[in-house]
Amino acid sequence: MLVSWIIAGVLSVLYLTWIGLFYYGWARIPARSSEGFRVKTAVSVILPARNEECEISDILNDLAGQDYPKELLEVIVVDDHSSDLTADIVSDFIKDCANIRLIRLDNGITGKKQALLKGLTEANFSLILTTDADCRLSALWVRSMVECFEETNADLIAGSVLIKAAPGFFNKFQRLELFSLLGSTAGSLSTGNPVMCSAANMGFRKESFIKAYNHYNENVISGDDVFMLHAMYKAGMRKMIFLKNRDAAVITKSMNSLRSFLSQRKRWASKSRHYKTGASVFTSLLVFFINLTAILCLLFALFNMSFLLIALFIFISKSLVDFPFLYSVTGYFGQRKLMRYFPAIQGIYFFYISFTAISAFTRASQWKGRLTES
Repeated sequence: MLVSWIIAGVLSVLYLTWIGLFYYGWARIPARSSEGFRVKTAVSVILPARNEECEISDILNDLAGQDYPKELLEVIVVDDHSSDLTADIVSDFIKDCANIRLIRLDNGITGKKQALLKGLTEANFSLILTTDADCRLSALWVRSMVECFEETNADLIAGSVLIKAAPGFFNKFQRLELFSLLGSTAGSLSTGNPVMCSAANMGFRKESFIKAYNHYNENVISGDDVFMLHAMYKAGMRKMIFLKNRDAAVITKSMNSLRSFLSQRKRWASKSRHYKTGASVFTSLLVFFINLTAILCLLFALFNMSFLLIALFIFISKSLVDFPFLYSVTGYFGQRKLMRYFPAIQGIYFFYISFTAISAFTRASQWKGRLTES
């Protein structure tokens, strides 16, 4: 029993310290807004797409309606062998949009990572923005990202990804969980310990990527975003920042079923086995072990109720930093009402993290009919 208390205590102290550092990093990021000044940087937006016939028109309309000079903006849609009408819809749309073009991946080349690389080779401009075909953008998205690049001269900028509000607890769970990932992304970048980012809202300089290419893990099908972040970090680039700007936030939909949600999270978790930066490895292991320890204590409590106190201790310890951190992040985006669900979601989180982490390492992940990990 004493050993169990020691393990729980050490994990809790490490968690409070490490996640507290991310919270500090988030709090110190200055909030920005789109100034509307005359931008001068040309930018290429790369949009990988596979089987997005139900969503592609919305994102194309959003990109066509950007508050940005058309002569300084090009959009490259990279079709990843869609088996539906995605390519046809894009072809029809671009007839009236000279700055949007469609390219296709060659036969035998597949995956979002390869789509991004193909877009990079076709891009005319050195500043690159990426997003996903199932996202929605404000009219100020490009301007907000470019203004930040012009002001900071960063190598990479990560933006916010939010889930659209919808009825039901499942949607609220996904929104609050994504806010925790968003906060960790922002805080880790701010403190110089980059852990993650999302290609759904990311920008970087082509020359920075070229310098980091030797560190880029092409052998893993997924992970176009986090492995790019890690490659730049390993190449010595430290000017990577989080853009705290509501105008730059990208909106996506929540998963409509538990199966699809767990499949997506397993795919995300499976990338962690390929992490090679100390901060990423440490964060992944710490989050996994503190949640797994709580679950094991709950199971052992069936035979010895003293273990229930250890599980409660971990719950309270985690909440001491998780609650104020999420309270701050949700407050910035005007969604603080989600925090009323925090106790229930925090409890579910123990089971969810343990399950997805273990299953990600024991089962192959799939994305749109393709295996992404083995």
